[in-house]
Amino acid sequence: MKYLKKILIILTIAIAFISCNNDDGNDSIIPLSIVGNWNLTATLADPGDGSGTFQPASGKSLNFTDQGVVNCNVSFCFGSLTQATSTGTYDVMTTTIDVENCIGTYVFIDANTIEISHLCIEPCGERYVRVN
Repeated sequence: MKYLKKILIILTIAIAFISCNNDDGNDSIIPLSIVGNWNLTATLADPGDGSGTFQPASGKSLNFTDQGVVNCNVSFCFGSLTQATSTGTYDVMTTTIDVENCIGTYVFIDANTIEISHLCIEPCGERYVRVN
């Protein structure tokens, strides 16, 4: 009887130990990668008073390589105003993009949508969707 009690205690502790898991909910977090091709879907139209909203847009695409290079089919900051392709760099640690001295930052809205903001007189923003 004495041994049975010890075995029961050891089994209870073992079951409690096995049933505990170290899942803090972070196992489902997938690191987001900006590498790939992205197409413009919307631009922020703001009259300068902060009341702007995103409006549908197209015609601009970005390609982020795994070597930290970003290519744009038009000027990064001025879009279709110049029609010049542009190339620059990006940094995943600071989430910055630098193309021809035009600095922008990006945030993921979800795994397939990013929002890029760059400096201008009024708020400037663009939303892109992943295409690959």
